[in-house]
Amino acid sequence: MADNSTLLIPPRDYSDICKLQEPGALEQFFDEPLPFIVETVTGALADGLKGWPLVAGRIVQGLLKGRLFQQTAWELKRLREAGRIPADFADKPNGFATWVELMRIIDEESPDAVRLEALKAMFFAFNKVDADDGQRIAAYQLWHIAKALTSGELLLLKTAYDLSNRVLMNNSGGVGLYADWAGAMAKAIGHGLPGLIDLHERRLVEFGLLIPRVPGSEPARVSADQARLSHLGIRFCENIEKYQLEIEKLESAGGPKDE
Repeated sequence: MADNSTLLIPPRDYSDICKLQEPGALEQFFDEPLPFIVETVTGALADGLKGWPLVAGRIVQGLLKGRLFQQTAWELKRLREAGRIPADFADKPNGFATWVELMRIIDEESPDAVRLEALKAMFFAFNKVDADDGQRIAAYQLWHIAKALTSGELLLLKTAYDLSNRVLMNNSGGVGLYADWAGAMAKAIGHGLPGLIDLHERRLVEFGLLIPRVPGSEPARVSADQARLSHLGIRFCENIEKYQLEIEKLESAGGPKDE
């Protein structure tokens, strides 16, 4: 008699996901490689498991928050250990407030890498050990500006800073065409869309990080110096650059953040 049996591969059993509510289980799940987590959550949703549409978003959001908190905590811990942030920074005026606000933004907004780096850089500039009173006043104002900016605006500001020593446009009397500046920014960023530059440029001007367009000029003209960066914009970008260097030193001395 012929053997008509076939090899059946059982579908993925997602019953183990039900255990995620057990103490410590969710943390262990978050330690899994990202491709596994994505496959598990996506597969459960695709199979229409009861109740999963209600909880999957919270799990994915929790995963993102967890990794952001882990990264930020590692950096702040090592900065304190290295003596770059005082151990008692929370006792300083507004030191605790900036820390609470940074934690709140991570928890409620889950900022992307560009925005989170700017926030951490301004937090560091305000709380670092060698900041005098004047530097702390400036850093505190830049901290508030960083909270209000989007990643697109921050990327444009960084690009202007990176190109600030280059000749971006033909200029006369220290000014050049706005269209040339916007085109250079769009090309350097890579999206090639001056319209996006228009959108993000307005807010940077509003916060005093870029020099405004020349009033009444037609076609629009702008300062040809330092890619339109104001002194405030330069300080903002310098804070980010200094923070990046600090973290690179810590990583070189103590291994990657995910160890």
